[in-house]
Amino acid sequence: MGRRIGCAPLPALSPRFQPRKLDSNVPGSVLRETGQHITRPHSFMGRESSIVMSISLGLNGVVLSGTLIAALSTAAAASPFASSVLGYDSGSNAAAGYTDASTALGSAERFTGEGVFPSGVTPFNPAFGADEIVSVGSGGYLSLGFNTAITNDASHAFGVDLIVFSNAGFADATWTDSDPNNDGTGNTGANPFIFGAGGAATIQVSQNGIDWITATTTTLDLFPTLGYSDFVDATPASHGLIESDFTKALDPTLTAADLANMSFADLRTFYNGSGGGVGIDIASTGLTSASFVRFLNESGEAFEIDAVAVVPAPSTLIALSVVGLATTRRRR
Repeated sequence: MGRRIGCAPLPALSPRFQPRKLDSNVPGSVLRETGQHITRPHSFMGRESSIVMSISLGLNGVVLSGTLIAALSTAAAASPFASSVLGYDSGSNAAAGYTDASTALGSAERFTGEGVFPSGVTPFNPAFGADEIVSVGSGGYLSLGFNTAITNDASHAFGVDLIVFSNAGFADATWTDSDPNNDGTGNTGANPFIFGAGGAATIQVSQNGIDWITATTTTLDLFPTLGYSDFVDATPASHGLIESDFTKALDPTLTAADLANMSFADLRTFYNGSGGGVGIDIASTGLTSASFVRFLNESGEAFEIDAVAVVPAPSTLIALSVVGLATTRRRR
């Protein structure tokens, strides 16, 4: 769950708000679709020394090499998420109250709406707090730095090197179908509509934070964020137990039409452990790696950003898996 700064009053309605049926105790009849974030490190962060010590004693009696232990230590310490704000200009029409660039640092949000409408983040229920996303209006930009390099690696699934999380979400077709008994259960409908994506973002990367090369210009829509892989409801009232993987890419060649008539359960299965997000391939830049990413808004409509994650190299994933194994065995 993300760090909380406090829930700000809901801003004036914008054309990209989606009406939702709310409990009578929840103030207002509309929730903003914008997202949230800033989070704590993974659960093993801060316990690196004890984990490495456990591994150095051996798994099932097998002592690991110092090189592997060093790799594991690095993997445990590194974060795939943006760690610094290099620059920010809100532009001419950013969403009022959503101009804290530091909200783009750290993990994407898993649970949103504390103090207003607390609920889990799902493809039908994106994060919406002012302490959770940052808005970039026309003519504006947001540039972020990473401690983990963004690498153009052919081994990355679907060629995705970077994943961007916005505040987009699927309109729930169950509210407008003929069956009143399934209202709010989550279904993309025959013609899926994604709200909250905003204008197109020009995404650039840089090795030094000065010289920028455009990777792509795209709308930040597919795939809406899923906070936990074991959520059962489209708008869950409590946290899940299994965190989704914000570094696991989904196929960026798919369109909303490919997800037509999917229930929330169908989407959860389709995500297969992924946390969603918009996959970006930096191959077109000609760079082998980068340490900074910049979002330019050259459109007429603002867009919002929750978080950005670097897709790790396979060796890092193996190291993290071993760390997880060691931690699990130590707890038994």
